[in-house]
Amino acid sequence: MRRRLALLPLAALLFALLVWPFVHLAVESVLPRGGILDAGGGPGGHRPGFSLANYGQIVRDPLYRGEAIHSLVLSVAVAAASIVLCLAPAWVLVRREFFGKRLLRALLTLPMSFSGIIVGFLGVIMLGRIGFVPRLLERLTGRDYLAGAAYQLTGLVIAYVYFEIPRATLALESSLRKFDFRLLAASATLGAGRWQRLRYVLLPGLWPALLSTFAVTFCVSMGSFGVALILAKRFSVLPLEIYQQLTGFLNSGLAAAMGVALVAVSFTVNYGLRAVAERRRGADG
Repeated sequence: MRRRLALLPLAALLFALLVWPFVHLAVESVLPRGGILDAGGGPGGHRPGFSLANYGQIVRDPLYRGEAIHSLVLSVAVAAASIVLCLAPAWVLVRREFFGKRLLRALLTLPMSFSGIIVGFLGVIMLGRIGFVPRLLERLTGRDYLAGAAYQLTGLVIAYVYFEIPRATLALESSLRKFDFRLLAASATLGAGRWQRLRYVLLPGLWPALLSTFAVTFCVSMGSFGVALILAKRFSVLPLEIYQQLTGFLNSGLAAAMGVALVAVSFTVNYGLRAVAERRRGADG
């Protein structure tokens, strides 16, 4: 009984910060409210009854549908790139001892202390139309390659990956510390080459960790706002459209529906991948 009572503050906090806001968001998404462009409802006006029209509008409208696709493609690309780029640094941090190791770990985790706005400005400084990288390439080759890349999908992926490096590195480092490296030694003794050990021993052993890392980085990218606010000039993503609908058009119903869609996709991917990872851990155990 005492243990249950001790859990009450945590349960109340979770309800206040997670359950109630999402329930309010879901209810708001099915209330027919008009934005400033909706003459029938007026600015934020409420019409009686419940409706799934907001969700239907997200599916039917090419603009909103395209923004949802942009968010999915961007998040998948960022999650995959984060795993590929951060696996080697995580390996080095676990398997090697060298001078400056603590400094390297601090540098790899530094982006976690930056807000999305700061990361976006860094992207402009590096890959903007007169950014550092294009100017350097112009001096070296005579052409300003990558000028304006910060405002394209490529620049947005790079900025997002930079933002996700700490999460991916720390997650993979933690998993590598639990890996039994004697398996690699045994496979090498049996004649397996480096790539064979990577493909048939290391990656299968880290598969649950790779899935979990993909889930975390995917979900964070789906909801990221600050980076896209600065860099997404030629196309938009769903978090930016939510901001626009809420502040520009006062259409809280449509904004809420988009928010519920983001939460639903993120939760499904996160829960699904983690369930697969847990089953894989159970099978290996």
